[in-house]
Amino acid sequence: MRALFLLALFCVMHGEKEESKRIDAKASGPGGSFDITKLGASGNGKIDNTKAVQEAWASACGDTGKQTILIPKGDFLVGQLNFTGPCKGDVTIHVDGNLLSTMDLSQYKEHGNWIEILRVDNLVITGTSSTPEAVSLLCSAKIPCTGVTMDDINVEYSGTNNKTMAICTNAKGSTKGCLKELACF
Repeated sequence: MRALFLLALFCVMHGEKEESKRIDAKASGPGGSFDITKLGASGNGKIDNTKAVQEAWASACGDTGKQTILIPKGDFLVGQLNFTGPCKGDVTIHVDGNLLSTMDLSQYKEHGNWIEILRVDNLVITGTSSTPEAVSLLCSAKIPCTGVTMDDINVEYSGTNNKTMAICTNAKGSTKGCLKELACF
């Protein structure tokens, strides 16, 4: 009986801790902001942050109004990410840091993609860069990236020459509604 009570107490405390993380990650005011570091992500490039990013997506996509997911400065190692809608409000993903993929290709077998975005309208992805390279698809010659689609992408670069570009190696796919300099295919 005592063991059952301790187990129940642990479950309640763990649940409160997880809920507290979700509440702490959301900013006050209209709409919300979900900082992945407040959901447990670490920008050291070594720890898997997939769960924190997926929790931020689930919260932002599930809330009404304007929601923002913040990827702060740092190197965030993530496995397969699936951003699926429809969302209840508008979602912006603001990237100041880097999302790093794992080199273990077996992690991508379920959907075949590292980052997959499905049935999401009006998604805005913003960020900063010190170079005009807006898109980088650097794929292996042994396992090229195929079936990549880039639809309705608008990128603005405010550097000295005000031009953006894509760098693509071993990538094949299609584009629609993209700036010509972003079209790898």
